Amino acid sequence: MKISPRHIFWLSVALFALCLTQDGYYIAGNNPRAWSPAYGLLFLGWIGLSQRVFEWIANPLMFLAWFFFWKAKPGRALISSFLALLLMASFLLEKRILSDENGRTSAITGYGPGFWLWMASAAVMLAATGLALLEHRRGKIGAHANSA
Repeated sequence: MKISPRHIFWLSVALFALCLTQDGYYIAGNNPRAWSPAYGLLFLGWIGLSQRVFEWIANPLMFLAWFFFWKAKPGRALISSFLALLLMASFLLEKRILSDENGRTSAITGYGPGFWLWMASAAVMLAATGLALLEHRRGKIGAHANSA
């Protein structure tokens, strides 16, 4: 069985779904897992935008990548997944993160499986869109060569 870009796409979606069941990161303090469930980070992470933590924007970029891939626009999907992966990786540079409703921050002490699955989802999507783009271009080149 040939592995197609569509198979790789579904692997990306599955990794993203799996990441939501895991811890995203850990913080210093009495409860290091206080903000770690990734499903909570997905739904509440936008609050970090007010603290200039822009990595959450990787989530809508992933959704865009999936949308563009499904609509057979591999170039746009490639750009979206690449930008998502860059934003996700940039979270590794964050030293502190918002840790309560009062605006206090805590040191990030580690990254859970959810974080790595999140990044893997984007990396796999980047591979799927790259392969789809190659196949798309080969198809255009092949069709053009056959019509000559």
